[in-house]
Amino acid sequence: MSVTAVCVRPLGTDLVALSAFDTLVRKMGYADSLVSLSREEVWLLGLDLDDEKASGVTKMLVEETGIFVNPNTHTHTIVRPDEMLPRGRQCGGEELEIAVWSREDPQAGPVATAVRERMRILSLLELRRLSLWRPRFQADEGEEGKGERDGSDGRKGRNVREIASSMVATRSRKEGLLANPHCQCWIIVEGALKPHELLRTVCEVEEPWPRNSC
Repeated sequence: MSVTAVCVRPLGTDLVALSAFDTLVRKMGYADSLVSLSREEVWLLGLDLDDEKASGVTKMLVEETGIFVNPNTHTHTIVRPDEMLPRGRQCGGEELEIAVWSREDPQAGPVATAVRERMRILSLLELRRLSLWRPRFQADEGEEGKGERDGSDGRKGRNVREIASSMVATRSRKEGLLANPHCQCWIIVEGALKPHELLRTVCEVEEPWPRNSC
């Protein structure tokens, strides 16, 4: 199976990311560590084809059907099976991303059905949709022991990974925002990944979870 990816971003301001950033900074105490927050939607396609044909089918689906991308409102990047997924660039410190996805995705299922049945792309074996969040932290937050706070919010001395983790799964009104742990999974992504590596990690994380929905 060859795995490709389609990374989709709004042409203008991403209001979802802007709202999340505003909540984290103004209401949840991340003003002294979080500089910005961006997001893109990533579709992972597992196709029973060789890499070249899988890339061609993905390009056709994106450019000729509009099923993943609305060219009037989105920009996109197609990632071939042998390429690395694009990554954000932070000013100083470590780079990391937060991948969040629903265990039962109400959008991915109908899209997969349309690709297989209406477009007759029977080689499609897997289809996943993720939100890939890219937090950018203060330049001195990158190493353990750096980026210490005043301790009032309980996050004094945490490194970037720990701060990012505390932003994700909703546990209280003061901690967690980007994922609902009752129906979503998430991982911290450190280092560049190829599409098949990200898909494999997603499947490994889902393994222990029962199949249910919100």
